[in-house]
Amino acid sequence: MDEREDASRTTKAKILEAASALFAARGYRGTSVAAVAAAAGLTDAGVLYHFPTKEALVLGVLQSHARDVEALLEASDARGIELLRLVRHWGEGMEARPEISSLLIALTTEHLTEDSPVRRALQAAYRRGLDRYIAAFATAAAEGDLRADLDPVHEARSLIAHMDGIRLQWFLSDRSFSMAESVRRHVDDVLERLAPTADGG
Repeated sequence: MDEREDASRTTKAKILEAASALFAARGYRGTSVAAVAAAAGLTDAGVLYHFPTKEALVLGVLQSHARDVEALLEASDARGIELLRLVRHWGEGMEARPEISSLLIALTTEHLTEDSPVRRALQAAYRRGLDRYIAAFATAAAEGDLRADLDPVHEARSLIAHMDGIRLQWFLSDRSFSMAESVRRHVDDVLERLAPTADGG
């Protein structure tokens, strides 16, 4: 990578960091390209060179977060019950980066019903997560680590429901409890409830 490409990547990362914080605090509609430019120490034209529209900017933020998640999962190489155990630490990651949690809540709320690229990106992220957890429950059941008669779709949706719900409660309660502990306890309860019985069921 030459110096120009390296500088461009550094600038884009700075823009995305500023945009992520502003979108999280003000929402999509309340954030302007000018505000992102000011926070990143750039001109409007400097931001628009890398992200031609505000929509492209917020999609860039979502894609960057998705890449971080995928990189973490690939590095762990976890599957089946090991992936489900890894989910125990999801709350820790969300607490460490509250701007990402706030951003996802704000964007989901603002794009809940209207058809837009942002909503489609959020839907795609949801489907990736759902498919990943369905596969994890199914694999754990097939390998004898969890009950063979579990419903992987139901369990995956219930797991996501807890994660999304506890994240919202965390903000509404002014972070008065540990989201990390809540997720750890929930996953432990699920794995205990679904533990195989003596007869293999």
